[in-house]
Amino acid sequence: MDDVVTISEIPKGRTKEPLRALFCLACFFIELNRGEGDGMIQIVGIGPGTRAWVPQAVEAMVAQSDVLVGGIRALELFPDFQGESYRVTGNLAETRQTLQKVLQQGKKASVLVSGDPGFYSLLPWLKREFPQEEIQVLPGLSSIQLAFARAGIPWQDAELLSVHGRPLNCLPLHLSRPVGVLTGGENSPRKIAEYYHTYGCNPRISLGNALTYAEERWLNTDADRLMNSEEDFANAVMILYPEEAEHKPEQSVLSLPRSFGIKDEEFIRGDVPMTKTEIRVQVLAKAGIIPASRVLDVGAGTGSISIEAALLAHRGCVYAVEENPEAQELILKNQEKFRVSNLRLIRGSAPLALQEIPPVDVCIIGGSHGQIREILHQAPLVPGGRAVVTAVTLETLAHGMEALKSLQYEDVDVVSIQAVRWKGIKDIHLAQAQNPVFILSGRKGS
Repeated sequence: MDDVVTISEIPKGRTKEPLRALFCLACFFIELNRGEGDGMIQIVGIGPGTRAWVPQAVEAMVAQSDVLVGGIRALELFPDFQGESYRVTGNLAETRQTLQKVLQQGKKASVLVSGDPGFYSLLPWLKREFPQEEIQVLPGLSSIQLAFARAGIPWQDAELLSVHGRPLNCLPLHLSRPVGVLTGGENSPRKIAEYYHTYGCNPRISLGNALTYAEERWLNTDADRLMNSEEDFANAVMILYPEEAEHKPEQSVLSLPRSFGIKDEEFIRGDVPMTKTEIRVQVLAKAGIIPASRVLDVGAGTGSISIEAALLAHRGCVYAVEENPEAQELILKNQEKFRVSNLRLIRGSAPLALQEIPPVDVCIIGGSHGQIREILHQAPLVPGGRAVVTAVTLETLAHGMEALKSLQYEDVDVVSIQAVRWKGIKDIHLAQAQNPVFILSGRKGS
């Protein structure tokens, strides 16, 4: 013990030498005790993909790795790496086997991912596949961040999505705030623009292609112009903006909080029949409308169901089909009163008026003129979509049941409702019975 030297006894100027020796000795014992199977996975965000945007922290982490795993462009960013390199392809099973081998050898693997690992990247997959392993994450600059910076606008309130390998109906049709979108695969910017055009929407768009690369292209346009563009944007990020204020009602539908089941007296009414509140809430409940739903309301009348459906589907849209001119004007007046901007009036009678309507998730039929089967057959309802039919006569009920059965709808359900309101007159309350209504519902088979 006489040979032990404390730090305080080391002369000035020589402090670093024993500290360095101690550090090296510690590293030696760590490596000595690293047995087989004690490897580690690091997920490294390399940013947009060019060398100039790779920070020093990433350089340091890569230099300390035994193995690099990534796409060919990611691996090319580190030409001086001395360890092993494995290229990631579309076959994730091969990537899993590679990482399992590396971990069994007790090595440190850095998985290189473009952008940021926490934004539509391999992080969730790696955590599922290697739940027991230590996984370290180094963030990177995502192309979404870079796009908002290029546009010069804040993105703390924006919605961020990816349509790479996902259906386009995940995109909101009614935009209340900017939406950042990663494109990819079959869902090109042009296809996204066509999707919005199909539903009668024309949002403004900022598009960045191959950001930070020599071929970078930045474009400010809108959906109508982009869908007619001949340019191919294969590596693009998009920012979608709400439509210009002059094309919108005074207030957004989102700024008008309202409880489910609007009172009948709040609607503007004429001589057109209206679905009463008690029935309306049941119809909408059976419809299963969610914020992004695309809804078709056939025989919309005064628009009471269409208005409430639009408030529920505030990220989607509602098509109100009505042939009565008086009812058409009432729909427009109620739309203006409730400041609902995601409702489209379709003038005409079903099924003929359904030909130009794009795919919908919900079809509600209030007036059918005995053509329930024809309407259900022509309605552009997606597989798995919900259909709801109201009937006030036994004959309409029978036609509706036969139509749902012949068109192979699933989970068919029928309820009969009769609401009674009690009106107070002086000191007594008298019953005011409403007509009984049948509500049929079902799910379209695939």
